[in-house]
Amino acid sequence: MSNQEDGVHCVVCGGDSFRVVNDEWMKRTFRFVENGQLKMCNGCGAKYLVCEQCGGLFTRVHPALEPWEVNQQCPKCGAENPDVKAWDGVSAR
Repeated sequence: MSNQEDGVHCVVCGGDSFRVVNDEWMKRTFRFVENGQLKMCNGCGAKYLVCEQCGGLFTRVHPALEPWEVNQQCPKCGAENPDVKAWDGVSAR
């Protein structure tokens, strides 16, 4: 398990191979995913919001997401996403 977030590797398995996915449940549940893009790790299935600035892995997204787990800045380029920053931890809209 790789706990270091660098915006390139999966924090769950350390993998570096991802594919773009469409997850309607995540889009309905998390406002910051609604207009964003998700990538899924080919190694373990972990999903990430993609940074609009650099294309890196902004933050991991999963059904039991807690506010302290959400990155406020992209670990790769430092960009901020106003929708992510505005999320108050309430998953259901």
